[in-house]
Amino acid sequence: MNWKSIRLELASTREFPAGSVSRAYLLRLPLDDDDMIDEAAVRSNPARATVRRHWSTEPDEIGLIARNGGHWSMRCDGKDRLLYLDSSPIRLGGRLSIAEPDGEVTPFNIASVR
Repeated sequence: MNWKSIRLELASTREFPAGSVSRAYLLRLPLDDDDMIDEAAVRSNPARATVRRHWSTEPDEIGLIARNGGHWSMRCDGKDRLLYLDSSPIRLGGRLSIAEPDGEVTPFNIASVR
């Protein structure tokens, strides 16, 4: 198992054309040799797969990441968000989307993987 700390920062949106480093998610996930989430490692140690949502205008939210049907789900303070990876590896400079509880899908850049 190769557990990594992954920082996602808001990508360009209508409200934030340049993106925003003050709107971010910090994920702790195991990645396999292809930089994909190691589902077996998450199942064997689910409490270690964590997320922290940092939004400069709101209190931080902390939660867990788990498999939810065909997607990965982040549950922070009772709110579920879907993590859309589109079978893409989690690598620096990559991009993924998160569906907020209201259904809005927001793009994020992978700003660091350590």
